Amino acid sequence: MDVYKTEEEQVEAIKKWWQENGKSIIAGVVIGITAIFGWRAYDNHTAVQAEQASLLYEQMLVAARTNDEENVRVYGNRIFDDYKSSTYAVFASLMLAKVAAESGKLEEAETHLRWVLKNSSQAEFKHIARLRLARVLIASDKLDLATETLNVSKPGDFVARYDELRGDIYVKQGKSDEAIKAYERSLANSKGTGDAQSILQMKLNDLGRS
Repeated sequence: MDVYKTEEEQVEAIKKWWQENGKSIIAGVVIGITAIFGWRAYDNHTAVQAEQASLLYEQMLVAARTNDEENVRVYGNRIFDDYKSSTYAVFASLMLAKVAAESGKLEEAETHLRWVLKNSSQAEFKHIARLRLARVLIASDKLDLATETLNVSKPGDFVARYDELRGDIYVKQGKSDEAIKAYERSLANSKGTGDAQSILQMKLNDLGRS
C-alpha cells in the first residue's frame, strides 16, 4: 500500500478492491468450510457404515458356525444391499461362495467368487477368490476354465496352492506325470502347516511317487 500517497487513498483503494474481490473471497471461505465439514461428515458416515457392516458380518459368522445357511444368506444379502462398496461385501461374498459350494450350488459359488475378482482391490483377496474359484470349476468339470483361472503372472505367497490345484486338474485329465511335477513344485514351495504338506504327500503317493 506504500504506493498510495494518503491514508484516504488507501481506504478508498481497499473499498474498491473489496467490491471487486470480496464476494469471491467469501465464496472461497464458505466453500473451504463446507469442504472441511463435508469431509468430516463423510468420514463419520463411512465409520458408521463400516461398523454396521461389521455387525452384520459378525452375525453372518455366527450363523455359519451353527450351519444356519438361511441366515448366512440373509445377512450376506443385507451387506450387499446396503454396504456393497465396503470390504465386508468381499468377506460376505467369500462366505456366501463357501456356503453355496458346500451345498452343491457350484454355479452360485462361482458367481460370488467372480464378483470378488471383479470388485476387490486387494491382491490377497483376489488370490483367495481365484483359488477357490478354480476349485469350484474343477468340481464342475470345467477344467479348461480352471486352468485359465490359475494363469497368473505373480502368484506371490500363494504359489504352492496354485501348483497344487494345477496338479488336481492334471489328475482329472489323466496326466499323471504332469500332476506329479505340479505337486512336487507345490511341496517344495509349501510354507503351510504340516497338514497341508501331508495332503500333498498323500496326493503324490496316490500317483505312485513316494
